[in-house]
Amino acid sequence: MTINNAITIIAEALGTLTGFYAAYCWWSASMATIDPGWKVEPGESEASQAGWIVGIMESMSKSARLNKKAALWTALSVALTSAPGILSALASFAR
Repeated sequence: MTINNAITIIAEALGTLTGFYAAYCWWSASMATIDPGWKVEPGESEASQAGWIVGIMESMSKSARLNKKAALWTALSVALTSAPGILSALASFAR
């Protein structure tokens, strides 16, 4: 096994792992739940609505953070899995 083959295998393995982590982040983002923050729903409609609004905003913020994280990990995954092929192609042109 040459050093180039070893680097290719390592880069592709890391690309696969980062891809799986990105998928996990996206799955987690889709599973974000809404918690209005109260144990027993308040009798006043304004207090009830405020709890739901806060819960929705917190859930959306959590989901957005996880989506951003997943997008960055996906970009890293694509870079790692495509780099060996691109470098190999460039090397063949240089010959």
